[in-house]
Amino acid sequence: MTALLRERINARHGAIAFDAFMEAALYEPELGYYEDAQVFGRSGDYVTAVTMGPWLALGLADLIAAGWKSLGSPAHWRLLEQGGGDGQLLVDVLLSLDALGVPMPASIVAVERSHSMRQRQKHAYERAGLNDVMQITDLTDIEKHDCCLVYSNELPDAFPVRCFVWNNKQMYEREVAWSGSRFVWRRADEPLADEPPIAASLKRNWPEGYMSEWNPGLERWQRKLAAVMEQGYVFTVDYGYSQSEHYMPERRQGSLMAHFGHEVQADVLEEPGACDITAHVDFTAMAEAGSRHGMHALHFMTQGAWLAQSPSVQQRMQDYAAEPGAHIDALAAAKRLLLPAGMGEVFKLCVQARHGSEARIGYLRNFERVQTLGIPSQH
Repeated sequence: MTALLRERINARHGAIAFDAFMEAALYEPELGYYEDAQVFGRSGDYVTAVTMGPWLALGLADLIAAGWKSLGSPAHWRLLEQGGGDGQLLVDVLLSLDALGVPMPASIVAVERSHSMRQRQKHAYERAGLNDVMQITDLTDIEKHDCCLVYSNELPDAFPVRCFVWNNKQMYEREVAWSGSRFVWRRADEPLADEPPIAASLKRNWPEGYMSEWNPGLERWQRKLAAVMEQGYVFTVDYGYSQSEHYMPERRQGSLMAHFGHEVQADVLEEPGACDITAHVDFTAMAEAGSRHGMHALHFMTQGAWLAQSPSVQQRMQDYAAEPGAHIDALAAAKRLLLPAGMGEVFKLCVQARHGSEARIGYLRNFERVQTLGIPSQH
């Protein structure tokens, strides 16, 4: 990986944009981080909500069931999962939907660009008897469907980002170069010609030397999502903020981070290919991109608020509370997922809808934050 990146840096006259570095470090065939056999769970580099009991699958199933009913309970509908990890989440979501009386989708699609991950997913589907899951590498590999329900968990945080520093009231790109025996940051000579869509009112408050990042992949992703459905819902679960929170002057180092062995790495340029690299999602930018492609943000709230209102989660909590000793690990995981001190506050749920499917989800009445995204309301 180091040799490959040094070659690309030399080919670009001494420096490459960080998104090119991150793209290779995570996704380069046979070398990228997501091609590794074990990246999730206790033996990997981080634990996701998927590995922490039934709660995420139950919450997603409630959302999908509500969206399906809002679409008129169609017999012919597609369920699309993107970035599903090792495949267990899709299995659990389908089991939960069956328990809710939702019929099996006519089409089940799993989108995953990593070859290693697709193989792990395939084994999970086969163990569960799911033989009709269509596995693809990109949203462009499928045709548009009339009714589509889409979900993802911790997906856009792994889209490659570009980085900047604020100098003399202008943005300069932070690039990656090689010096001595390691990768280093280098500021571009000229200000950015294609500045990211960050509100001018936020930039005015940045101190000199303020650093952060933006995610150009959000626009491409939202455009591709809109192209695969005539009408439907998109449920995105990830860690992030509204734009006004994301680019607060106090957050002067941005949100870019690396993980290795359940530890946060101080230097995201160290050991590319061996570490996960992520950045918190700017949900305002995501929602604005969606709006440009006919998808409207209906709900935005913390993961804790969402799961606490989820009927299936509430019922399972009551069932487990009757025998807490037998379910102590699952109940402890629920606290971590729901409480602000755990994952309940920084993780968010964003619900978007496209064409004729824009009814709000009834049980998500409380703790609504969609107004904090700063985009025009659709209702």
